[in-house]
Amino acid sequence: MSAYHDLLSKENITQSSYSPGIVQNTERLARVLLSPKHYKNGSIVATAFEQILHPEGFSVLRHDANFDSSLQRTVQILETDDNKYIGYVSANVQDIRILTINSIYRVFVVLDTACSDRLSHADILTTRETIVSETLRKKSILNFIRYQISELFNDLNIIN
Repeated sequence: MSAYHDLLSKENITQSSYSPGIVQNTERLARVLLSPKHYKNGSIVATAFEQILHPEGFSVLRHDANFDSSLQRTVQILETDDNKYIGYVSANVQDIRILTINSIYRVFVVLDTACSDRLSHADILTTRETIVSETLRKKSILNFIRYQISELFNDLNIIN
C-alpha cells in the first residue's frame, strides 16, 4: 500500500485511546483564532492556516465532541500576552474530504486525535507528498492547499 493510501486509511481508525470515535463527514470542525497572529483588522490572515503546510497538519476541534471544554483548554494552552483568543472559524468535514487534485487525489485527511484534556481534538493533514510528486509543482500545490483550506473555513464566530 502506498503512503497516500496509508494516510487515507488512518481516517477509519481512532488515533487515540481518548477518542469519542472516528471523525464523521457530517461533523463540523473549528480552528481557534488568536489576535493578531490569526486575525487582524477584521480579517483572518494567512497565518491562521500556515500550519497545514507542516507534515503534522493543524489542530481543530470537533463541534460534536465535548467542544466547550476542549475549546476552553485549547485557549488556555495557546493564548499569550501577545496573542489573545478572539473566536474560531468552522468548516464541514465533508467539504474538507471531497477536495481533490485532478479528480484523483484527495488533498486533506481528517484524523481523530483526541487528547486527555481535549476530547474533541482532531488534525487535518495534507496528502501533499503524493500530489506534489504526481501532479503540480511544489510551490503551486502549497499555494493551492493554503488557499483551499482558508476557503473551506468560512463560518466565523468572533467573541465580543
